[in-house]
Amino acid sequence: MELRDKIIEHTGNLMIQFGIRTVTMDDISRDLGISKKTIYQYFKDKKDLVNSIVREHIDEDINHFRRAMSEGENSIHALIIVSQCLRDSLKDIKANIMHELHRFYPDAWMMFEDFKVNVMKESLISVIRRGQQEGHFRPEINAELMASLRIEQVQIFMMNKDLLPRDQISLGEVQYQLFDHFIHGLFTLEGYQLFNQYNINNNQNEKLTQKN
Repeated sequence: MELRDKIIEHTGNLMIQFGIRTVTMDDISRDLGISKKTIYQYFKDKKDLVNSIVREHIDEDINHFRRAMSEGENSIHALIIVSQCLRDSLKDIKANIMHELHRFYPDAWMMFEDFKVNVMKESLISVIRRGQQEGHFRPEINAELMASLRIEQVQIFMMNKDLLPRDQISLGEVQYQLFDHFIHGLFTLEGYQLFNQYNINNNQNEKLTQKN
């Protein structure tokens, strides 16, 4: 791993754990065992480093979403994969990090907003429309509206830490429950039956994995 990538990965982990503003360039330098001068050879300041971390994270997520869209056997399978990508993308992100990005790092925040609209939302619209063509999702549903509502659901619970006690339920569990509620509102009978079949297969695979 190149030093620039190592700095991005290590600093990202520190900021997830302690918060963006709490972690200083001195902390990063000390933790990595390198001088601040070395860090500044790759990043002009902390904002540049934060932007690079967010850009790296988003680029990874874009690849995951694209793979999900191409690997889906049908709309139900694709939506399951896309929603898993969404949960994986957000599982380690805390509300305070999103608040810090929004308030203090506008360039990084705009990257997230662009990703939300042009990748997350467009992926969901595409899957819902595919499901309508396949007869798995109700034809009267407005795909763009439903995709927008789903994305805003995700962000509301990310940004508002007071909605639910996070010591009792994780953000990942919140997103799973919201997805389950969301997807059942889309189904035709055929789609519902296919979704249940995927659930049965997934549960069987999990049991086999646990035995091994």
